[in-house]
Amino acid sequence: MTIGVWGDSITHGSCDSEALGWVGRIRKALPTDDYNHIYNFGVCGDTSTDLLARFAIEAKAINPDHIVFAVGINDSKFPEGLDTHKVSLSDYKANLSELILSAKQYTESIAVISATKVDPEWRSARGSRFMNEEIVKFNEVLIALSNEHSLKYIDVFETIDPTTDLEDGLHPNARGYQKMFEAIKLNLNWL
Repeated sequence: MTIGVWGDSITHGSCDSEALGWVGRIRKALPTDDYNHIYNFGVCGDTSTDLLARFAIEAKAINPDHIVFAVGINDSKFPEGLDTHKVSLSDYKANLSELILSAKQYTESIAVISATKVDPEWRSARGSRFMNEEIVKFNEVLIALSNEHSLKYIDVFETIDPTTDLEDGLHPNARGYQKMFEAIKLNLNWL
């Protein structure tokens, strides 16, 4: 079984003191024979546009049996000094639609993970910001596309408590990643 997981820094596992993230916890929970067959393509800062640019070559390299997409929080970001998302909702929808069609060339076993909550007070040193009510709008696009394409949608937005589960206001801590892992594992019947 080969699993490919594509996403951003939260997919990568940034800020996890246990250095696993939710993907590493899935790898650790798999039987030993499957240990090396889960690939984490989480790249810090990536949006759906970035993921779309690299997905085809990475998927071809591993020929996945199962695909997981966990991207959207960076798309929802308001860059410094701007009142528009880094990627518009319409572009996000178009990017995800194209990703899903590309993924279906490999498998029908595709799961989509929602974006997580952030600390509403979080701001980058440069002034970029995230807003939970805007993240919800991107998650709604994921729900609609998941329904349209008969994909497994896993909501982790409510799983994260910003007061106890975030390391830096944006990325989960070890407790947050553990909670994400448990929610994802519970909802993926092929794990």
